[in-house]
Amino acid sequence: MSVYLRSFQFFALFVLLIVAAILQLKLGARQLDWSVVWQALVAYVPADPLHNIVMEMRMPRLISAVIVGATLGLAGALMQAVSENPLADPGLMGVNSGAAFFVVFGLLVLPGNTLAMIPLLAFAGAIVAAAIVLLNSGSDPNPVRLVLSGVMVAALFSALTSMVLLLDQQGLETLRRWLVGSLAFDSSVARWQTFPFILLAGCIAIANIPALNLHRLGSQSAALMGLNVLRMRLSSLLAIVLLAGSSVAIAGPIGFVGLIAPHIGRIFFGNDYRFLVPAAPLIGALLIVTGDIVSRTALRPLEINTGIVTAIVGGPIFIALVLGRVK
Repeated sequence: MSVYLRSFQFFALFVLLIVAAILQLKLGARQLDWSVVWQALVAYVPADPLHNIVMEMRMPRLISAVIVGATLGLAGALMQAVSENPLADPGLMGVNSGAAFFVVFGLLVLPGNTLAMIPLLAFAGAIVAAAIVLLNSGSDPNPVRLVLSGVMVAALFSALTSMVLLLDQQGLETLRRWLVGSLAFDSSVARWQTFPFILLAGCIAIANIPALNLHRLGSQSAALMGLNVLRMRLSSLLAIVLLAGSSVAIAGPIGFVGLIAPHIGRIFFGNDYRFLVPAAPLIGALLIVTGDIVSRTALRPLEINTGIVTAIVGGPIFIALVLGRVK
């Protein structure tokens, strides 16, 4: 495929993301005129209530949506590469559930923890969940076994989370929407706290692109060609944990985006990680921004959690992918 076509594809993807972002600023419980959105962007007046809707309510939410979508898309691409499993996803593999449990347990049970501790707790939970899945899967790269291990870990941490919340009804009411995945919360602190870790994870992913392409030949063949498979896997897993933990810290556990984004990327950009690594975050961001638009407009003035929207769309796609592999 020519470099011009690749460039056009990335340009088209970027334009779609910009269009979705503008629609996200315009649409919601209250639809705004295009002129209001434009004036708020180029000549913001803090005293104007409509400008406040755009810049103080919807813009932070848009930033969170882009960051969460990008982190999930990249985490999914890396996880599918490392596990040699096209069904891998931070949500399906239990990483999101582990991060969510540690956040809930840390905030509601351990004394002295504040919202500033959410990223650290999320990272710790993601690490523990990923370690359990990998240890339980052994050295067998069978996709079904890895998915079953992930489902088991996700169910375990979800049950533990429910148990903790049942013991704290006030905490249940506070965290109920966050646990389904929502962009409605003020996550400005979490965005700033996680930014260095997201940047580090992105650098790791870019540095691992040659290794990821070589790993497509299979672990044994790649090792015979000189690839340090263990180092590549460990560094990629570190990036996955940082990305998944950051996503959970900002918006709670949102599933299926990490599964869908890499598959869409492969349809248009192929399996070459030189293109898939930058494409998956853009596609993930587009999916979350679009999902957020749907969540705020489908039952207006009521709002559906973004995590519910992605689950409704992603569940059938996951089933189709599983059935396709079985056939």
